[in-house]
Amino acid sequence: MLVKPGSMNEGTSLPTVSDVKAGGAAGRQLFDGLVVYINGSTFPLISDHKLKTALAAHGARIAIHLARRQVTHVILGRPAGAAAAGCGGGLAGTKMDREIRRLGGKGIKYVGVEWVLECIRAGTRLSEARFSNLKIAHHGQSSVYSLAKKPA
Repeated sequence: MLVKPGSMNEGTSLPTVSDVKAGGAAGRQLFDGLVVYINGSTFPLISDHKLKTALAAHGARIAIHLARRQVTHVILGRPAGAAAAGCGGGLAGTKMDREIRRLGGKGIKYVGVEWVLECIRAGTRLSEARFSNLKIAHHGQSSVYSLAKKPA
């Protein structure tokens, strides 16, 4: 069925400037300005779909892939085994682990799903340092005392 040109926009109305100002007067949302990439499964605590819905409802944008220039937070899944280390949970866990080690966390916060759930429960953004699943800090300088030892 053909529609008269220009009549497609008759049924829809865009928000006016007063609507936008009224919505902004309520205050900023919890995760406003964050771009979040979810790596791996977050199932034991919350499903991936519910997590994405909760993040979007509180103002975050969801990234489909890890675009380094946009992503501010990476939510890491749990490692597969109980004693497994790294940023597991995803199909490409070693690839993500290498990417994290190479970048060294330049401006990107790596947190667990617990951070999102606790922030929503508290109603404010909490510190990411408490919820970091992965230590990405470089190793400190080794001791100089080993240089002073005399060979026996």
